[in-house]
Amino acid sequence: MSASRFRATLWLLLVAGWLAGCVPLRPYHTVQRAAVAIGASNTAQPDVRTPCYQPPDTANGAACVRFVEYDDFGNLFNRAQLDETVEAARRVAEAGGIVVVYVHGWEHNASDGDHDLIAFHRAMQNAQALDIQYGDKRTILGIYVGWRGQSVSVPGISKTTFWERKTTAQAVGDGGVFELFRKLADQRELFRNSRLVLVGHSFGAAVTYASVSHSLMDQIIDDPKDASQDGGETRNRRKRWDMVVLVNAAFEAMQVRPHFELARSRRYLQNQLPHLILITSQADWATRIAFPLGRFFRSTLNKYADPESDDLYETAIGHYIPYVTHQLSAEDDCRRFLQGPPVPPMPDKLGTVVEAKYFCFDDKRAMLPDSTGKHAARPVLLTRCDASGDCSQVAGEHTMLAPPHMPIMNIRTTSDIMSGHNDIWNPTMQGFLVQLMLYIVEGPQQHPTR
Repeated sequence: MSASRFRATLWLLLVAGWLAGCVPLRPYHTVQRAAVAIGASNTAQPDVRTPCYQPPDTANGAACVRFVEYDDFGNLFNRAQLDETVEAARRVAEAGGIVVVYVHGWEHNASDGDHDLIAFHRAMQNAQALDIQYGDKRTILGIYVGWRGQSVSVPGISKTTFWERKTTAQAVGDGGVFELFRKLADQRELFRNSRLVLVGHSFGAAVTYASVSHSLMDQIIDDPKDASQDGGETRNRRKRWDMVVLVNAAFEAMQVRPHFELARSRRYLQNQLPHLILITSQADWATRIAFPLGRFFRSTLNKYADPESDDLYETAIGHYIPYVTHQLSAEDDCRRFLQGPPVPPMPDKLGTVVEAKYFCFDDKRAMLPDSTGKHAARPVLLTRCDASGDCSQVAGEHTMLAPPHMPIMNIRTTSDIMSGHNDIWNPTMQGFLVQLMLYIVEGPQQHPTR
């Protein structure tokens, strides 16, 4: 076979694989009705059989997960689904509960068997159980934002969709997801004892960031500069959301540059809490290797105002070392970090985490084994990159030049916390995320790490 015929055959096989494995564009948790006219909106009602998602192979639990689903352009499949979910969130917020929104990433969707959906539900169950053990007994509502992160189901060929799905993620984030976030934020401001957490993974992180980017800039500008502005309140009471957590975020550092430059140009009160927390594994091949390769070919005709812009455009935010603020590493024992002067009590435990030079997450109640019961979670140590060598496991001799209490945290993890792009629900990482989420509602605590 000639070389040209071989290339043509290979191309045909690739196209055939794409077509054969193309994942349909449809919602998974609504009942569809035919539109009454061309261009009419879908007025179908949500599927009343599953008002709260429950994986078939898990025991019944208190945690509820609801859905809001979008097409490739960020349009709602079903407005009734959004309305019902927002109403459920309002009831939780009114009772002082916690609303957690999760936007899945590449190669995932909202189908019942999707690993991300099952793992997110399990994390909500764990968070609910842990909160009960803490004695607070708040209601926790999970909201799963579904979009077509998986467009091709054929193994191997699906890896070629990385850049096509990145474009889609940007469109989804610029579309109707903003409406969901804004309505939930309005409830957070109305019911001040409630909490709102936004979590995005991979291209889901890109969706989330596109939706909150301008609000993030507003919050940094509005952060009080002196105690008279703050009125002595906990900073959580003034926030539109309590945390935005983006894990293995698949978007370029250039998008965060305006926020970093603004955040680094200001001074903050001691009780300032983070608006944005980015967490990326150094072992994430998709954002560490595939991402810059794709950006390199797209950037050949770009013009930059300064030498740093080339790297900012081609590097995913979690791998742009100059912006790394913290290291997250696995530990066998936290006792060696229980030395030195104690950290002053903060308005809540998350404030103590931010204030401490070292903070070890070692609550064994959150360190559950995986579904097989074989792999126990490990404690993890969060370290600020204040001095050379502080973050040597993930960033060499890098130090982060930032004002105290800067409200953006860009955390890079060792590979034993996340072994790759999709390894975000292993017991160690899940235990860390659950503890971090619950710390936003836990009262003042004097933690001895420094």
